[in-house]
Amino acid sequence: MSIDIRREAEELVRYHAELVRRLAQSGVQDVADLLARYDQLRRALDTLSKQEIVWATEQVAGLVEVLVRMETILQALGRLKRTLEVTDEHGSSPGLRAVR
Repeated sequence: MSIDIRREAEELVRYHAELVRRLAQSGVQDVADLLARYDQLRRALDTLSKQEIVWATEQVAGLVEVLVRMETILQALGRLKRTLEVTDEHGSSPGLRAVR
């Protein structure tokens, strides 16, 4: 029985060392540091309401929609400009009739 306890304790010590090694790889000093960061993150998140997050998300989505429409308009204007810049040897734009 004492052998089992010793083996289990050794396994636990090895696991702890592995845990500390993995935490260190991600910039966390130890388990206490991890718990402190977790607590800090929870407190920070508690300062934001779900309504605020929903509102901000809606604002961003609306802005993205406006920007996408603006991009479409600008692309169309660019195509129109390129079309009008191409002239034939008579100085008139292809596909357009000169008004006299």
